[in-house]
Amino acid sequence: MSTALLAYRPPALDVPPYVRRADVSAAEWTGMLLDRARVILWDGVAVGARDEVTPALRLAVLADLVPRRGVVGRCAAAWVHAGGTRPTKVDVLVPAGVRRTDPHPLRRAAEAALPADDVLDLGTGRVTTVQRTGLDVARYAAPDEAVRRLVRLLPLGYDPHAALAALAEMPGARGVDRARRLHEALLPQLPPAVAGAAGLRRGSPAGRGSSRP
Repeated sequence: MSTALLAYRPPALDVPPYVRRADVSAAEWTGMLLDRARVILWDGVAVGARDEVTPALRLAVLADLVPRRGVVGRCAAAWVHAGGTRPTKVDVLVPAGVRRTDPHPLRRAAEAALPADDVLDLGTGRVTTVQRTGLDVARYAAPDEAVRRLVRLLPLGYDPHAALAALAEMPGARGVDRARRLHEALLPQLPPAVAGAAGLRRGSPAGRGSSRP
């Protein structure tokens, strides 16, 4: 295109990746949804209907509920990594000894050990790793929900055998017994490829390490 024609070229539109209901009028919000230009991703937040929904985007829409010192964890982290059914609240983990976040109807805060190896920075916020997330989901979520979340984490690298090894090093900790029973029931249901790969990791020297809680 010639320089002269460039002057007539319409400027590129800067379309935000998501829109909050509080930032637009009721008519605009309703119109976007009725036109199917955007779909609701989180409570009061909509994304482009044709946009790729990545973990970074799912984490970004939770930003208003996560303080700077917080890390998204548990079922909310499982949703960030793997999608699926939206949790009713955002689980926010803060290091032990740090003041918890203020109460909010869409947020659930808890103190937890957060070693650096268990935390990912996706650029739009921080979230627990896939392995740490699955371990926490098994310990704290309702059994039926935990199974659904863990199954979605398996293709992303969640290792049930490594989780069992980690649980064995946490005797007496909250939710450990139920998480162990859940994993033992889950193992026979694993696809052959996943079960075989996990078995190889478990039998190798590298596979004898454990994920920290």
